[in-house]
Amino acid sequence: MASGDAAPLSGLRLLRLITWFDPESAATATILLGLFQVLLSIPMYHSDPILPNLFILSFILGAVIVAGGSFTFANERNPSRLTLYGCACSNALGLLGSLVALCVYCYTLGTTHPTGHCEPGDENNYSCPLEDLAALSWSMTLLLLLYNFGAVIMHGFLSVSVFKTLKTN
Repeated sequence: MASGDAAPLSGLRLLRLITWFDPESAATATILLGLFQVLLSIPMYHSDPILPNLFILSFILGAVIVAGGSFTFANERNPSRLTLYGCACSNALGLLGSLVALCVYCYTLGTTHPTGHCEPGDENNYSCPLEDLAALSWSMTLLLLLYNFGAVIMHGFLSVSVFKTLKTN
């Protein structure tokens, strides 16, 4: 590859907004946050009584978050205009989806209480299974909310960086 061809491609790398901001590290963290959401969607299939289809949101959003991080990582390794556009679209979609999911998870946490409804005769020696299921559902929704908050921060940084890169080139 000639040195004249390398100069335009190096200009397509993401801009560093802050000196400590590394796009490759942010992409890796974004991929991990998306994988955690995909993995947490599996036990949410049976455990959420308020919104029974909440697992679909966390599964699809996790896949979009992984795609955003993957496009960012691919653009850092092999910069091109096509991967930069893919990075912009997937990060903007991930940011929008994460903001919607934050609202849904907050609603779910606000309407779900970790206590179940067990009758005095239904209790085992240790605890009530309905209380355990409600506590499990509440704690998994809280974990999804925390992972989603991290994804909003990562997608926010990456989206601003991508759009500034597109604006300057």
